[in-house]
Amino acid sequence: MRAFGLTALLIAGSMLSSCGRGTHRDEPAAREVGRDAYRASQEIKRGAKKAGKELQNAGKELREGWKEAKREDTRRKK
Repeated sequence: MRAFGLTALLIAGSMLSSCGRGTHRDEPAAREVGRDAYRASQEIKRGAKKAGKELQNAGKELREGWKEAKREDTRRKK
């Protein structure tokens, strides 16, 4: 009977002592998630800049094509 009580007391003590340490264990994981989120946001930022430049270049090409078509149209009318 004493062995059962001692065992139950040790189990309960270890469970209670581990409850306080749970927040410290989660802290490094939370930091890692924060780092990953920051890295992902930086990659998205770089991708958005690249897409913006590509759109700008596409806009320039579109204007050049528009101007060429306008010149060809004025040549045909003459």
